[in-house]
Amino acid sequence: MEMIDRQIRHMAGAEPHFDEVMAAFLENSRGEFVARVPPGGILEYADLGEHVPWLWRLTFHTHGLVKEAEGVIRPSSHHVVAVRFLPDYLRHVDRFATLALLEPTNAFHPNLMPPGICLEVYPGETLLELAESLHNLFSWRLRQLAENDALNREACMWGRAHLKELPLDPRPLLGQSFTLSLEPLEERA
Repeated sequence: MEMIDRQIRHMAGAEPHFDEVMAAFLENSRGEFVARVPPGGILEYADLGEHVPWLWRLTFHTHGLVKEAEGVIRPSSHHVVAVRFLPDYLRHVDRFATLALLEPTNAFHPNLMPPGICLEVYPGETLLELAESLHNLFSWRLRQLAENDALNREACMWGRAHLKELPLDPRPLLGQSFTLSLEPLEERA
C-alpha cells in the first residue's frame, strides 16, 4: 500500500457500518466506476475500503495550476483526492467530509483551499459522477468567479483575467473528444 493510501486510511478512521441499501449503492457505484475508468488514463484510483468500497484515492493527471511560495503560478498535472462515503450519504452530504485534496497542497483554483474542495455534491451521486466533477474542477471547466463565494479569492481574480485560456485541459475524463460543426439546413421551396 502506498504511503498516501495509508495517510488516507488514517485520516478516515475506522470503516463505519453500512446498512444493506447503502452497501449495495457503494458496490454498484464501484462496479460502474471500475468498468468505465480505463487503466493508464487521466485517472488512477485505489479502493481503500476493507469490506465495502467507501474510501477511495483518486489521482488525476488533469492539467491545472499551482502557486509556488515565490508567487509564481505554474501548471500541474497531479491532483490526489480522498473520497469518503459516510453511512448517511444517500440522505445528506457534507462536501468537506466527503472530499479532501491531499496533493498538491499549493493548488491554485477558486474552489480549492487544500484540503478543502468546494464542489456541489448531492446525495446519491456516484463515484464516477464525483470523479467527472473533480476533473472539470481541476481543469478550470468548473470555477467560481465571484470572490465573495470563493475559497481562494486570488485564484478567482486570476480566472476572470484569463477566461480566454480556460479550460486548461480540454480532454474529457472518459472517452474521446470530437469536433462537431453545425450548418444551417437548406429551406425547402
